[in-house]
Amino acid sequence: MDYKNLYDIFICGGPEHFDMLRQLLPKLHPFGRLHLASITLTKAQLKELSRCCDVVHKPQHDPDGYLNFNLFCIRDLHALAEAPFFIKLDADVILQDYWIIHVDEWIAKYPDGVLWGIKEGVARINIELTGPLVRKKLGSDIRVINGRKVIGGFCVGRTDFFKQHHQLMQIIHELCYCFENGRRHRPSPHPELWPESNELDHEWFDLTGDYRDLQRIGNEDTLRSLVLHAAGAADRMFVLDSKGAIRVPHGPGFGHPRNWR
Repeated sequence: MDYKNLYDIFICGGPEHFDMLRQLLPKLHPFGRLHLASITLTKAQLKELSRCCDVVHKPQHDPDGYLNFNLFCIRDLHALAEAPFFIKLDADVILQDYWIIHVDEWIAKYPDGVLWGIKEGVARINIELTGPLVRKKLGSDIRVINGRKVIGGFCVGRTDFFKQHHQLMQIIHELCYCFENGRRHRPSPHPELWPESNELDHEWFDLTGDYRDLQRIGNEDTLRSLVLHAAGAADRMFVLDSKGAIRVPHGPGFGHPRNWR
């Protein structure tokens, strides 16, 4: 199978993930076009790790490592993917040598899927984006109550779906992350999507529900799942058993990006 033209694989890391990445990258490289996002890796670490990668990215969205990680996954990852499917995983994921067999089987079993993962979020998505500005930018209000979420420690996505809904994702992200109490408090990462300079003087929106992580850190896996709900594709989200071939540690352990401080 021509894996390099089937999967784009994305993984991010900093110095605290170096040993994990050194073990993990050789297991990933044969099975796709492997992208390493260097969040805070040193030059020496990056030089060694890049031998097992096809592409190295150096995102600089924010000096905070964890914010930089989330913003790369939200703003860049789906746009950079070119293969039919992308795989996104954290540096602390544990893979058996036969892990790719399960990914292939998931896609074959659920060919209409657009997001596959091995963990479902315990906390459900409860978010409401409403008001004239939301309707102007997105066409309708967004209300997701008790919505399912695929955890992003290891997930697989259909690239064309996320490219088709890239603008939807960016606008939702901006409304949640760059505004507070209806007022902008961070600059737009996509000013081309906001051409009206006086737009906020006369149009408002409300953000309610469990949105604090979206506003504080962006929260890439919550946003990715929220986009599926907003696009009417929640039934194309699958949480599947890898039978131990792919394991995501419980909670934010040493290697989890949440500890990038």
